Amino acid sequence: MTAKKWENFLIFSLLLFFSLHRFYNLGFKELQMWDESLYGVRAKAVYYFNEWLDQTKHAVGGLYSSSHPPLFIWLTAIFYKIFNISEFTTRFFSALFGSLTVILSQLMVKKFFDDINEKRFYAKPSFLVAPFLGSIYLFNFYSRQAQLDIPYIFLITLSIYFYLNYLTSKEFRYIFFSGVSFGLSLMVKIIVGFFVPIAIGLFLILMFSCKRIKFNEFISQIFILTLIGITIALPWHIYMLAKHGEDFINTFIKFHIVERLTEGVEENIPELGFFYILNQLIVQFPPSILVFFDFIDLVKNFKQADKRKLLLHSWFWSMFFITSLSKTKIPTYVLPLFVPAVTIAGVYFVKALKEKNIVSISALLISLLWSSSQNLRDAVKETIKFKFEFGSLSIAFLFLIAILISPLFVKLIFEKFETNPYHGRYKMIKFATGLTLLTGLFVILKTEFFINYGQYIDGAQKICDYVDRSKVDTVFYFYTKHSTEGMNPQLTFYSYRKLSGSIKWIEIPRSRYDILKNYRSSLNRTLIIIEKTKKDFEATSKELELTRKFLFEIGFEESLNVKRYILLKWRDKFD
Repeated sequence: MTAKKWENFLIFSLLLFFSLHRFYNLGFKELQMWDESLYGVRAKAVYYFNEWLDQTKHAVGGLYSSSHPPLFIWLTAIFYKIFNISEFTTRFFSALFGSLTVILSQLMVKKFFDDINEKRFYAKPSFLVAPFLGSIYLFNFYSRQAQLDIPYIFLITLSIYFYLNYLTSKEFRYIFFSGVSFGLSLMVKIIVGFFVPIAIGLFLILMFSCKRIKFNEFISQIFILTLIGITIALPWHIYMLAKHGEDFINTFIKFHIVERLTEGVEENIPELGFFYILNQLIVQFPPSILVFFDFIDLVKNFKQADKRKLLLHSWFWSMFFITSLSKTKIPTYVLPLFVPAVTIAGVYFVKALKEKNIVSISALLISLLWSSSQNLRDAVKETIKFKFEFGSLSIAFLFLIAILISPLFVKLIFEKFETNPYHGRYKMIKFATGLTLLTGLFVILKTEFFINYGQYIDGAQKICDYVDRSKVDTVFYFYTKHSTEGMNPQLTFYSYRKLSGSIKWIEIPRSRYDILKNYRSSLNRTLIIIEKTKKDFEATSKELELTRKFLFEIGFEESLNVKRYILLKWRDKFD
């Protein structure tokens, strides 16, 4: 095998591994209690009841979950019809789009940002993209969950990729393809697809401000692209509006957009506030700190900046500020930032190593240290709050020392490789690239291959199989305080009787078990499911025992006891 063929084989093998590893044991049980089951229920509504356009009747919480556009739901339902319902088929398209995002990101960097004069494959930014993106824990986790985030991120990336093609070729077909991809992203999840015209719009404003584009070009590009996307997504939204009227508007706009942005929903208001996204970004992908250094370089040479790089920064920063300013913040909000962050950081990382940029590489080492230790982050946070404890102060002080000496440490490393300035530079790049690959491999093996998948089994399928086989006509579900108004998509997914409405399902707060007295005359034809919480395993928690004691006293006995649930039946019959 020639050296060139070996290089191509290595690049191809690494790309395959970092893109396809997410399919390993993808069918692990069970679907997680919330979002994953939420969308699985909608796909089952299509599968069983052919509710292709509107799954509100069977969706958990009605419009709460059915107001999200159904493209991902349709794909999953089609897969159900071909390969039947399982955890694997439920998660398949999320994993597929995750793999495609890694591949597309690598192709994008290879086509638009690699140095064509660079002969060494390991010194090209595209070589880093797959291990960078493919080993981010949060990105991998959600690409193995049946949720909407990874599919829409792929479509946004595809839209930007086509627009980059337009910038370099000026062929109108790429504007069309970009608009189509944008439209499809609008059909996956509420409103988030608009990151595309916002990013491109910001880019065009910047280009116009330095007179690198004419006003009519600016308007025509953004108008045509946006119009194509809205045209694709509009019919379904009009259908839902016509069918549900004000209820759809209130859920779609008021709850999912306005309240999430301005008020915070479901108690998802993190203590870090505006800085939550920044912290998550650095913790999950430490090289993202390099985006800030690249941005400084971009500002310094703004009028002569590479327009492709300007588009990447418009993409990153528009999403960064929107998600950071949103009152509601959850880990999935950082997901769309990873692709532009990986792209910018990968390009800058190679450049920084070649130029021996001590400051930026020092910042990268500090980011790696910050990412590696939750204890460190907690200690710094406590110190900033002026909560002075010896342990926290000691850790924070050591972190400060690390910040101060890191430039000296980096300088020593550069000098170590400087015996031959030219070849030493490439030895350093090869070393850094190899370390990146090993780190990525370690993260994937630790978080996907060598973990106990039994931890994800709540026992929902076992409970629901019992319910569906039983002859009872009513289930009382005692939910815990953290649940959203008693809704449990996991039980709906695994119980056909609950999904179809063929069994009466009464939801009661667990602390209000005395409500059962109102149903005393019909309790002999019921089952009771108690949802557990982590607090139940604490010695001081008595609520669960009080609930069970009351149920035993009125005539119920325990039939199943699994990780998250306890099922009780009437003492006489109806197994």
